[in-house]
Amino acid sequence: MAFRIEITDLAEHDIDEAVAFIARDSVDTSAKWQAGLETLILSLDELPNRFPVVPEAAELQLSYRSAIYHSHRIVFRIDEVNGIVYLVRVYHGARRPLTNKDVDPAS
Repeated sequence: MAFRIEITDLAEHDIDEAVAFIARDSVDTSAKWQAGLETLILSLDELPNRFPVVPEAAELQLSYRSAIYHSHRIVFRIDEVNGIVYLVRVYHGARRPLTNKDVDPAS
């Protein structure tokens, strides 16, 4: 089953912020980083369960998963019923662990 991928506004913002940060040193490196990230994101349409549940899942009481891309964690959740992968955050690995506010600002 191929999943549809939906990128949240928070994740879009994270991506834009990372691309802009990397571009300060090198526009070429930034473009390569973004292209590689997009490849990883698009690969989530097949077997997204191949990636582990985030360590904070028990505390968050949500089963988010993450894929590592260079220094970033690609945080997503899978809606098996509707066949959708929601990309929630593109979170720099040096940040503190995820909290509910990081994945759902309304909480």
